[in-house]
Amino acid sequence: MVTISNPVAKELVYGGHLGALGAPSFATSCAILMGKSPTIPLLLMAYLFTYGAYMMNRGSEVSEDSISSPKRTSYLASRSKYLTPISLACFGVGYFIAIFSGYIFFFALLVPLVLALIYSVGSKKLQRVIGARRLKDKLLVKNLVISVSWSLIPIFVGLYYKAFPLVLLCFAPFIFLRIMPNTIFFDLRDVKSDEEYGVRTFPVVFGRSKAHSLMDALDISSAVYLLALIGIGLFPFYSAIMILLPAYSVIYRWFSKRPKPDWEFLSTVVADGEDILWGPLILLGRLL
Repeated sequence: MVTISNPVAKELVYGGHLGALGAPSFATSCAILMGKSPTIPLLLMAYLFTYGAYMMNRGSEVSEDSISSPKRTSYLASRSKYLTPISLACFGVGYFIAIFSGYIFFFALLVPLVLALIYSVGSKKLQRVIGARRLKDKLLVKNLVISVSWSLIPIFVGLYYKAFPLVLLCFAPFIFLRIMPNTIFFDLRDVKSDEEYGVRTFPVVFGRSKAHSLMDALDISSAVYLLALIGIGLFPFYSAIMILLPAYSVIYRWFSKRPKPDWEFLSTVVADGEDILWGPLILLGRLL
């Protein structure tokens, strides 16, 4: 078991910052593919909206998280009643920055807030539509919503720069194919709590073996998609370095299959850490 004892590292990992930093990394990779330099407002907005969504989710899942992620729950216990205000503050500051980039961009960014609300909080009206109060309670809907949300980043980046080159639009499906196996991996970690609270995730319904098979298929699909777009000239050749992402995913999932895996570390550090690699990888590929 890996113990995170450094206060800064604890705040970075258990405080949710590591996961939220993935969004600026995605935005960076989008900007580089467009031939742009990512701006500080763009990166700050990406972080704020993602961190705000995470805090909203953490605040609504204290009981479930105490089973699936006890270290994180324990660390956040002292600020549990402040998670919702923190979430609202992040969205508020994010929207304040966004308004200076144009009204279309501003209103488009209402989508992350709406998705965060119906995912984490839900409503009785949603119960009548999909048969579940929250999106996360419906089989595979949670995974699809999270994956689609992340794959919207190229669209938001395009709106920010007021340009939509084909390479940017083609990047969205690649993000979707990379995030889907990541969400299923977290479902594997949460099997015990999901079973207890009646949340029908893919591993709960179909078992761990089929969950791993699905993740493998998605990893292969993302690699094939990337190489195909490079082959037909829609992606620059330097983007081939991103083939390391599915390889990274396969490696940490292999460790999760070992006896008594450290799920807390593998999920909150290793799996969440994959998203941060996007920007540096694409930048490295361009520089080589």
